[in-house]
Amino acid sequence: MLKGKYMKKIFFTLTVFFLLLSSPCLAGEWEPTGNVNQDREGAPSGTLDNGDVLIAGGWNSGPLSSCEIYNIATGIWEETDSMTFARYQFPLVKFRLDGVNKFLAGGGASSLIAEIFDPQSLTWEQTDSMNCFRSEAPAIAFPDPNNDENDLVLFVGGDAQNGYRSCEIYNPATGLFSMTGFLVEGKCGAKLIYNKDLNVIMAIGGWGASGMTSLYDCEIYDIATEIWTQIAPTNYPHEYHTANYDEEDEIILVVGSSYSPHNSCELYDFETGIWTVVDTMEIGRWNHCSETLLKKENLVMGGQGETGSGSCYSCEIYDYANNQWQTAPSTYYPYSNFSSEILFDERVLAIKSWCEIYTWNYMPIVSPPQTLSGLNEAIVGEILTLSVTATDPDGDSVSVRIDWGDGEISEWTELQPSSSSFELSHEWDEPGVYEVRGQAADQWYFLNEECHNSLSEWGDTLIVTISGQSTDPSMEQTTFLTCYPNPFRESTTLSFHMPAEFSESTYIVLYNVKGQEVKTFISFPNRGLGTRDVVWDGRDYNNQPVGSGIYFFTLKSGEKVIASNKMLLLR
Repeated sequence: MLKGKYMKKIFFTLTVFFLLLSSPCLAGEWEPTGNVNQDREGAPSGTLDNGDVLIAGGWNSGPLSSCEIYNIATGIWEETDSMTFARYQFPLVKFRLDGVNKFLAGGGASSLIAEIFDPQSLTWEQTDSMNCFRSEAPAIAFPDPNNDENDLVLFVGGDAQNGYRSCEIYNPATGLFSMTGFLVEGKCGAKLIYNKDLNVIMAIGGWGASGMTSLYDCEIYDIATEIWTQIAPTNYPHEYHTANYDEEDEIILVVGSSYSPHNSCELYDFETGIWTVVDTMEIGRWNHCSETLLKKENLVMGGQGETGSGSCYSCEIYDYANNQWQTAPSTYYPYSNFSSEILFDERVLAIKSWCEIYTWNYMPIVSPPQTLSGLNEAIVGEILTLSVTATDPDGDSVSVRIDWGDGEISEWTELQPSSSSFELSHEWDEPGVYEVRGQAADQWYFLNEECHNSLSEWGDTLIVTISGQSTDPSMEQTTFLTCYPNPFRESTTLSFHMPAEFSESTYIVLYNVKGQEVKTFISFPNRGLGTRDVVWDGRDYNNQPVGSGIYFFTLKSGEKVIASNKMLLLR
């Protein structure tokens, strides 16, 4: 059984509502996006700090040195600076140098020279030479024990001259490579996982000099001692597989192989040190990609199928909670030996000659706020309670907030099941006509505010009228706005009166129930105490009669609302 540590942390104080997510969700969808400018197979990729995606090298009738950047805003690939050396089957590793992210490319070519890509200048620069030629040698960055602002990069195996066993570390601070501990079993194409709690790196599967033995082999690299130690082997052989690490639960999901059974899947638990066979995929695959979605599901894309006869369109999703695979929407194009990235907004980008984006989350919907009593008016200082309903197409838990129209926006409510109604209360300090609106967010918004479709648009506006006198101390002697007669048929007289010390000009604005301005009576200069009157004949700006109904009139000075009231016109 999987541990539930992430369930304890995922929503902080709102955690209990995460358990409400048993309703089925939509399957998601793929959408084609801009294609790369040059066909490239087996090209590694990485996400830049601004959310754009870099792809480097690969194979197109030979190794490539060219590189491209995907502009996330435009969906277009643009060529950028090329590497000095053409490379294929090499790692592209993001690392930190003085707190700044850069990318390292090394191996995969008939050269020992490694190169660094600077996302700021968008240029490559050569660095120190590696100690060994390495093909299909994975690499991974981990924190430098001696510098919190830097990472080190470990290259694992891939060197034929040492039985694919040697490893080396690149230190960005010195710009130098140095040899480190040898693997027990030689490896090419192993998958690497860094466990920060244990401060170790795990190498899983891959082929090597020992034949089938290497495909089952798993080893742990102790960063402190630089020693590799074999641990429990996998239950199935794994080559050209994927491995996804859940840091919260400290478990690894390994998927697929080029050896039978192709659809094998298993989990490794760091706490127990045991590999457990789990539900098998519907389609065996290798040379595929997989990504862990924010909702704790694993998306497997494309690859070569069980017959090995070519790329496939199919995708599947593994749900950790119920230990099951289910069919996901297929891509528009077939994929194998390609790259994928999780974008900042949690969508998935698949990259080969053609490219597609997978969207798994759908926007929640908020209904217009409505008063529980059926009224949308109050007086200054009176508490008004509104009800808002939020629905999520995926069945995700939802939260709401309200913009009260007076410069205040409520805090997010606690998460509740989809289609729940929420009650929120507010009091206004000043009279006026306020545009009140609600907004909904699903549960993923609270894990990543940039998550695609996790935040709704603001809902339709509800007009709330607050009558009474301003709470501004300078307005203490202000008489309420009045009108007589009320209700009226032909005309009514609007009256107000101001304190003597108030020297600014005032004006009256009339609104209909939709909050639309009907007419304005402007520029009443203050001439001391006394009542001011103005007659409204029931006509608008265009001198056209308005219809029967409730109208609001507000006394203003500049943008400041001094008093507000309502009237009823009967035709």
